[in-house]
Amino acid sequence: MRSASRRIPGGAHPVKIHVVIVSDQTLPNLIPILMMRPDKVYLACSHAMKSRGLDRQIKRLLEQEAIGAETKSGAPNAGLKSIHDYARWLAAQIQQAHPGAEIVLNATGGTKLMSLGFVEVFRDIAREIIYTDTSHRRIEIFPDGSGTALPPVEMRNVLVDVPRYLAAQGFRYVGARSDDPAWREQVASRKAISTYLGKHAEAIQVQDFIGAINGLANSALGKQVNEAVLREPRQSFRTIPRGKWARALAQMARARLVDWRDGGCQIHFIDAESALFLRGGWLEEYAWHVVQGEGAWDARCNVEVTAANELLVMECKTLRYQEENDNQIAYKIDSLGQQMRGLFGETWLLSAREPTDTLLERARRARIRIVAPAELPGLPSAVRDWMNRPNEGEPLLDNTLLND
Repeated sequence: MRSASRRIPGGAHPVKIHVVIVSDQTLPNLIPILMMRPDKVYLACSHAMKSRGLDRQIKRLLEQEAIGAETKSGAPNAGLKSIHDYARWLAAQIQQAHPGAEIVLNATGGTKLMSLGFVEVFRDIAREIIYTDTSHRRIEIFPDGSGTALPPVEMRNVLVDVPRYLAAQGFRYVGARSDDPAWREQVASRKAISTYLGKHAEAIQVQDFIGAINGLANSALGKQVNEAVLREPRQSFRTIPRGKWARALAQMARARLVDWRDGGCQIHFIDAESALFLRGGWLEEYAWHVVQGEGAWDARCNVEVTAANELLVMECKTLRYQEENDNQIAYKIDSLGQQMRGLFGETWLLSAREPTDTLLERARRARIRIVAPAELPGLPSAVRDWMNRPNEGEPLLDNTLLND
């Protein structure tokens, strides 16, 4: 983006103004603002977007950045003459309030006709007209008055943590267990065993060890799903654990999660926290350690990761899948993930149990990546590839324009 800055009479630098067309996708409007840090933002907002409060969402985010924003309602989303008239009115309002201002128009939002109409009006008014290319993660700059093509600008990482990203998607971040230093300390103490289980998930699951230990931990705990009370700590395998089962139990005993003697069927869970961990919490902790180790900008449980303005939502499952609830699982994960990740990001389902064909197909249609037991040992490499992938690829939706 151009760095030259002309002065207005009196020697002061001109006010820097951004004009954006409010859309149901906030990030393509927000990221250039956070990169360029204008003095004020004008939000061209249709009645439809106003009724959904999307202008207020952007204004709240910009207030936290000490960037002023003002909504200009009534932007028409149809009829080229009406769009032209509104854009000219808005330009006149800005020029009257800020003589000599440097205006940047972000032409990404709105309907295609809205964007086209705004570009035509602001072509001779704006210092720059930009477009957020979501699929290639860069900002395109329209040719200047001489027709000279300008190189695109790579997006900088301005959404550096999960709460900020979620706020941009309209969520209010309340908190996560990983915000608690005591939780982090406890998880650090279990890193070796969670890593062992993640790295050996395929080998031990071939013999359904994960299902067996999951079932025993569940029996040891209270009947309520989220009840952290150890009711029956002493449990018993049906047969004496040997081979891979015995090696996994030895690791658990070494981590002080269970008492177990080689050659015995009985197992004693140390406490409720240990049982919860072995009932499935280990997979979430394994994923958390992986993303921390790969240097993601921010990671929260259950497990959201930000890197390069993108959100990776991981859902962790260790329970046995049943055909009748596969669609429910995929729908829940995708609906929540889709709302949180927005245009940027992905949803992964980490599974310690082999997913059914039904779930695999449902996930494929919903664009959820399944990380099966055989892939869990390679999770660090998968996260690294996600963080470092090139700025190209298939957009998550039609990237021509964001519909109003």
